[in-house]
Amino acid sequence: MASSPPRAQEPALATTKRKFDTLLDRLQNASASTTSLANTLRESNGSTASFTIPATPEPASKRNRLSDIGMDRSRQVSGSERIQQLKSQLLTPRKEGLDKASSPKGSPSGLRVVGQHQTSVKSTTPRKPANYQPYSQEQFLARLKTFADVKKWTNKPDAIDEVEWAKRGWSCDSWNTVACKGGCEKRLVVRLRPKRKDKDGKELDMSEDLTVEVEPALVDKYQELIVDAHREDCLWKKRGCQDDIYHIPIPNRAQSTADLLARYQSFLPIVNDLPILEDLIYPDPRIEDLLKRVPTSFFTLPGSEISASPPATPSEIVSFLFAVFGWKGVSETKISMAVCSHCHQRVGLWLVNNDRLKEMSKKLGVPIETLRLNLVESHREHCPWKNPNTQHNPTDGPIANMAGWQTQEFMLLGTRRERKEREPTHTRNIESVDLGSTVSYPRGSTESVRPDKEDEDKDLQSKWKKLKAKLKRTASKKSLRSTKSVKSTKSAKSVAEKE
Repeated sequence: MASSPPRAQEPALATTKRKFDTLLDRLQNASASTTSLANTLRESNGSTASFTIPATPEPASKRNRLSDIGMDRSRQVSGSERIQQLKSQLLTPRKEGLDKASSPKGSPSGLRVVGQHQTSVKSTTPRKPANYQPYSQEQFLARLKTFADVKKWTNKPDAIDEVEWAKRGWSCDSWNTVACKGGCEKRLVVRLRPKRKDKDGKELDMSEDLTVEVEPALVDKYQELIVDAHREDCLWKKRGCQDDIYHIPIPNRAQSTADLLARYQSFLPIVNDLPILEDLIYPDPRIEDLLKRVPTSFFTLPGSEISASPPATPSEIVSFLFAVFGWKGVSETKISMAVCSHCHQRVGLWLVNNDRLKEMSKKLGVPIETLRLNLVESHREHCPWKNPNTQHNPTDGPIANMAGWQTQEFMLLGTRRERKEREPTHTRNIESVDLGSTVSYPRGSTESVRPDKEDEDKDLQSKWKKLKAKLKRTASKKSLRSTKSVKSTKSAKSVAEKE
């Protein structure tokens, strides 16, 4: 009888069972690694012995109890449920503390060692936005906000004011000190005047003597340092923000309407703290006349959650007036304020309470009109709601050289105007400037120019005469063509009849 061929040597059964149990325990453990199932299987096969199922099952009496438990556990769970459990275990991000605890000494951060393999662990911390985004108005306003604290930054000349520093990536870090945070990390102290001194002649920290005039050469030097103070490899040194980065997109009617209604609604929770209408100073037209020309459909945006009822009560009218001039209502620690989200100016509404104004008028011996709140002048000098240069409207349209408040009223009224260069015939204060006049004044000026009404009427009459003459010529040419065509058709018909 021929002898059977020798059977291949099989690994010890106890060793195979231990590996199988270890594999099940690792897959079912909630704190297992976030590596893929293939990596876990490769780890279990790291030794030279391969995992093979024995050809002949062993008797039940010789089986290990732990192996029986693992096999029973696997039989109780269906295949689809088992796959879902494995997915939830493998795809669940691990906590940062567990990753650090499982990382061996000497291994780089973010890596865990599993068996003989190193697996990268993805961090769940959101990435910070890039520092160099010269086109982002959001980041520009965030940098500009760091200069709003008067305890850290004092007024500077226009050439080196906070807008110019923020355009080149600088933020206010400490007292009159700017820093390129998130970029080259350079810091620069902007010191234009010497420190103030006390009675003993000792210099006071975080102070400057405002009685000393600023040297123009020093201003020019800091103007160069706005660019040159960055490191050579810093992107802010190569290019800064564009000139229109401060522009408020009021001509975008859908966006400006939504923003206006949002500002209007922000004052409704604090209507009890708002001043009365008589204690507010603002340019023409009067808010009552403006509301008459605004349709009721303006307060409901189609397809948007923003909707409000038209102002009816005196407090609601004041709320809408604040919103038209770029102010937003906030309440911090039960203190109501009007805040500008562009120049970051903050006005405490308790300062313009009617009773307080009367009291201060008596104490100071000044008219109450001088203490009232001016909704335009309360903005910072560089604010686009006040400054037409920083608003940077298109120069070839009807809203050219308009500040933010003028552009907002122009969009509300929907009026047009003609821009003409004329000699100044009449000057008036900014408080009486209306939207129908030609307004062009330099930065910081409070005067405007109004065209002569008689000259304007003459121009309109001459234009109207030219238009009528043009219409007559056009009509005569058309009538001539029509008569010719009629005659030609009649002659053609007569010829055809004769034939």
